[in-house]
Amino acid sequence: MVSVLSACAHLSELEKGREMHDYITHNSLPKTLVLQTSLVDMYAKCGAVEEALKVFREFPVEKTDVLIWNAMIGGLSTHGLLEEGLHLFAEMQKARIKPDEITYLCLLSACAHRGLVNEAWYFFVCLEKHAMAAKSEHYACLVDMLARAGQVAEAYEFLGRMPVEPTPSMLGALFSGCLNHKRLDLAEVIGRKLIEMQPDNDGRYVGLANVYAEVRRWDECRDTRGAMERKGVKKTTGYSLVV
Repeated sequence: MVSVLSACAHLSELEKGREMHDYITHNSLPKTLVLQTSLVDMYAKCGAVEEALKVFREFPVEKTDVLIWNAMIGGLSTHGLLEEGLHLFAEMQKARIKPDEITYLCLLSACAHRGLVNEAWYFFVCLEKHAMAAKSEHYACLVDMLARAGQVAEAYEFLGRMPVEPTPSMLGALFSGCLNHKRLDLAEVIGRKLIEMQPDNDGRYVGLANVYAEVRRWDECRDTRGAMERKGVKKTTGYSLVV
């Protein structure tokens, strides 16, 4: 049953998930923590947040674990209900359920998408304060948030202080932030790094060439596109489907 609910969650098959829930209820199957967590996760991932909360509240708090709290907090945060997620996080602490790396990742991601810089930093510090090792995903959330907020210099400095190597996706997020906030000087630096990291990615050459075109540095623009051709990197052809 848990595997079926998991499949419904990943495929966003809400009606099928409800059918499984009805089956569980009508057949009086034991409401184990694992099963209830799967139901919460399914409803949350399918966007039925109220139903997820109802299932979550049905289970005795003293018998819960971090997984069911993560499923609910993650669901609320994913669907833009950050305040509700923060309130539930406070309940989680009151219930003496210890948060883990996933808990903080859910909260960081939600803060990043809402542009709540101070709140995101708070949760990142809490992560380290509780002796948890921040993973690449946590760093990526902070870089993305700073880039979205226009704090691109701070994001670039943060990348240099990370104990993990920056990934292309992190640099890509910062590159986009530089373009959006007209920091083309830093966009050039990031663009060059991206080409070094992904020399076969046509988008990296095009992105840097566009930066040069924006500031009318036509020689560098041509050189960048020429380097792409010399290395045999093919530009991905766009297409549309007309029905």
